[in-house]
Formats: sequence, C-alpha cells, structure tokens
Amino acid sequence: MRVLFCTWPAAAHLYPSVPMARALHDAGHEVRVISHPSLLDTINATGLTGVSLGDEQTLPQPLGAGRPISPDTYADLVRITKSLELDGYERYVWTYYRDYMLPAVRDFQPEGAPAGEPQSALDALVGFCRSWRPDLVLWDPTMPAAGVAARVSGAAHARILWGPDLFGWAHEQYARCRKLSGDALLPEDPMTSSVRPMAERYGLPMTDELLFGQWTVNPVLERMRLPTVKRTVSMRWQAYTGPAVLPDWLKEPLARPRVAITLGSSIRAWGRDSALLVNRVLEMVDGLDIEAVATLDASQLAVADRIPDNVRTVDYLPLTELLPTCSAVIHHGGHGSFGAALVNRIPQFVVMDPGYPMEAPITGRFLSESGVGTGVRVDRHTGAELRAGLSRLLTAPSFRDAAAELYTDLLTAPEPSEIIPVLERLTRHHQSRD
Repeated sequence: MRVLFCTWPAAAHLYPSVPMARALHDAGHEVRVISHPSLLDTINATGLTGVSLGDEQTLPQPLGAGRPISPDTYADLVRITKSLELDGYERYVWTYYRDYMLPAVRDFQPEGAPAGEPQSALDALVGFCRSWRPDLVLWDPTMPAAGVAARVSGAAHARILWGPDLFGWAHEQYARCRKLSGDALLPEDPMTSSVRPMAERYGLPMTDELLFGQWTVNPVLERMRLPTVKRTVSMRWQAYTGPAVLPDWLKEPLARPRVAITLGSSIRAWGRDSALLVNRVLEMVDGLDIEAVATLDASQLAVADRIPDNVRTVDYLPLTELLPTCSAVIHHGGHGSFGAALVNRIPQFVVMDPGYPMEAPITGRFLSESGVGTGVRVDRHTGAELRAGLSRLLTAPSFRDAAAELYTDLLTAPEPSEIIPVLERLTRHHQSRD
C-alpha cells in the first residue's frame, strides 16, 4: 500500500504516529508524511519521508490557540458552551477542546472560507493525493482537510490520535444536547462548520466521515479514553520522543535517585509566561537528595530565579533515553510525556500552568484516580508543599506498584505491526477508486 500521514506542524502531534509509520514501512509499504514546511526537518529526522504542503510564505501560519476568531464565532461558542450545561471535569474537557483544538483545526481550514476561493493547504493536499494516489490516508484529528483530500482521490482514510478523542467526544456531547433541547436555533457544530466549506469546494456531501474518518486508530489506554461511539482500531502506545546523541553523563552509574523534569514542546512554543511554572518546579526539587535533570531551553532558563545545586539542565534529551534512568518524572501533563513515563513504569507528577493548562487537568485527574501520580496547579501550592508531594511520590511504593499495573494494561493492546492486517483489510473495503 501507499500510506500518507498528515499531521499538524508540531512534534507533539507527529511523534505518536511515528511507530505506526515505521511499522508500515518495515512491512514493505510506501509511507509519506505531509505537513507544513516548518515541520519537514523534524519529519526527516525520524527517518520518514516528508512532503511539504507548499510555500511557507503563502500557507497559513500555525498559531493554534493564538489564532484570533471572529466576534460571531466567539458568540456561537459561548452559546454552545452554555447549552451543554456541563459541570466540573466535563466542562474543562469541552473548554480545552474549544480553546485549543478548534483553533488548531482552523489554522489550515480557514473559518468561513468561500468554496469557490483557493484554500492553500486543502488544495495542496488534494493535489498531492491525486498525483501520488495513496491507498490510505491517516490524519491528525486537527487536519480534516486530509479526509477531504482522501475522498476526492478515492483513498481510504482514518484518524490517528495522539491523545484522548476530544473531537469525537465534543461532537457527541453537542449532538446529544441539540437532540434533547430540540433547539434548531443552536449554532452548527463547530467542527462541521469548519469542514463544510472544504467539502463544498470539491463537491462532497457533508458527512461525519469527513469529520472523524472512516475509522480511528487509537493508541490511548482503554481506561483513559473519553466515551465515544466512533469506530476504533486500538493500538499500543509506543513512546517515540525524537533523536539525539546520548550524553556521557547518562551512561554513568547513579549515586542517588534521578527525577526528570520536562515541560513539553508545547509550553516552549506557546506558553505565554512560564516563569511561575519554571520556578515552582525548581523549588520543588531544591534540597532533596536526588539528581534532577531539567530539559529547559534558553527562554525558560532566562526566567529561572535560581538553579538548585542538584539540578542538571539540558536543552533537549529524548524522554525515551532519560526516563529509563529515573525514579519519577515531573511534567506538564502532555500525553506524549505521560505515555513515555507509562512505558517506563515510573510515577508521575503533573504540574499545571494556570495560564496555559492544556491537557494537564485531564492527565492529572487520571493519574490521581489510577494511583500512578498526582496533578496540581502550581499557583495554589508553595515550593515546600510541592516538595513534600514529590518526596511522597518517590518513597511510597504504591505509586510504583500502580505504574506497573497500568503498564500491564498497556500491553493488552496490539503493537503497531500487529494491526497492519486490519488496516489493509479496512483500506480495501473503504477505497472508492476504480
């Protein structure tokens, strides 16, 4: 088969699909990864072949949550949020989807774009699919333009997730709300309103398939998933966190427990002001009889008041290399960091940035419920309080026992190579090419 992966331009979106792409390549299939040109070097560094969506000067820039929205769209989203009548945790899940995921969708699917006008990312995807003729397109849930391109070219297509299915869950919550209220005056589902102009541009009927694929490849732990009725092919999460040269100090025997600190590529790229988060994390390890390895870049180091004596700072080191040497990890709650720690069966401490929480409340809640760790907002605790929590995480055996149990759950899902026959069969069934 020819298999095309399409991803939003961020390592956090690309890396979870790399094990599946490599497995397909190793099984003899042709694999390409298409994205914004800003991601091409990162794609090629994985050993996969990257394809550019076009000229960086003419393509929309990936702004994610920083993308402005129109007053009408904002008003619609406020009405939708009120109509859902969600409380507590579910309200946060919706808010995260609304404030972070929908803007990412609109980066390359312009809001209100007339069907008759060029749409650079969509048109580039359609053009490449028509010329390369993939049999299967696997797409990031923030890139439904790839599903449109697949349908135009006759390819089968499916989403490949990098975290809980916020999109499917949110769509079903809103559909349930509209059905119960009978309010036909409520705005159209926001994903539908984003994809409809793309479908109209290429003469396709607007269906749920264009929003959520013909099926979904889901690497998320079964008990961590959001409830949806979407057709799913489960896959085991395999951690991939990028290439690097192994430093000499990482090969040396440990004199004391090591704790990793990672605040994620997303916080680096889009965090508005990480000073509070950086300093609270450094305070929480200060004075403990541990070695902390903090992956902080120059901008994060610049806002640090002080680097404790027991902290080693590095700009970047793949978690797949660092975490096997660690007794615990402190991280921002990203699913990639969560998955890498899960694979290494170590306790996790999620620190939430109040200004840029992203998925931290979701991950932190799950860690607390499963007994593998905890999640806290750093603005509500002193460094001493956080330090006491970390000490408990390192000394109480229940956290490591729970991590080992969760890892056993992980092993129940098939590896990427084991689902290839399923993908081949589904591709043959869904292709519409002569």
